[in-house]
Amino acid sequence: MPEGQVSHRNALVLTRAIAGQPLVRVEAPEPRLGPQRIPERLAGDVLDHMEARGKHHLFRFRSGRVLHSHLRMGGTWRAYPAGAEVPTRGLWLALATDGATVAQYRGPVITLLEPGQPLPQVDALGPDLLGSHADPAAIGARLLAIEPTRQVGEAVMDQRVMSGIGNVYKSETLFLAGVDPWRAVGTLTPDEAADIGRIGAELLGMGVADRSRIRTYRPPLGTARPGERTWVYGRRGRPCRRCGAPVRSRGQGDANRTTYWCPTCQH
Repeated sequence: MPEGQVSHRNALVLTRAIAGQPLVRVEAPEPRLGPQRIPERLAGDVLDHMEARGKHHLFRFRSGRVLHSHLRMGGTWRAYPAGAEVPTRGLWLALATDGATVAQYRGPVITLLEPGQPLPQVDALGPDLLGSHADPAAIGARLLAIEPTRQVGEAVMDQRVMSGIGNVYKSETLFLAGVDPWRAVGTLTPDEAADIGRIGAELLGMGVADRSRIRTYRPPLGTARPGERTWVYGRRGRPCRRCGAPVRSRGQGDANRTTYWCPTCQH
């Protein structure tokens, strides 16, 4: 499930794969991309670097053009060495140099911007939790400044407040912070709000280091099995790893995204 750790990991991998080399082939087989004429506009351009902003991918080219990608729930980027077969099923976009190809599958958001063209959805983002200048206290202060009646579990997924947290990291961050996701934002203390920012950044950073895998829980002995890598997410009805109480879950917010929490450990 793509959250902020995926875009930041991709920034490292995709920049390393094709930056600094002219594009020798650009393919955009997805019909919905046709009106943008991406192969024609990017032909021969050179990627300077790929930048991550929350869950957004920004490919910055030397021409000044910016390719914006958002993976939503099911998209993915892959890198292939020169000569490797690039799968075509689900392919939306491929950017190839003499040394490698990076390919995007299952979209659903790809936009090529001309130099200086604004991107409102990125400009409106709050601080990136994995940004080089991210300050947990300042991010916590932003959380405390929003509508005080909003539920904490819904507010931390508002990318205008802090960017990078998705549904899994929401539940895991609030569990480790000891904060009930159903509390009103206005009841948080400054220390609690800062802890949410700090823990969210730490978990996302672990995901980048772990090749984009979400693994917030690590058992005392051995490696967690698949499906056993979280504290509360996906564990409805199972005992809390800390207190033994049954983990609960229900939909939250306008999108009704499922929130998991321990009613005993989180207050």
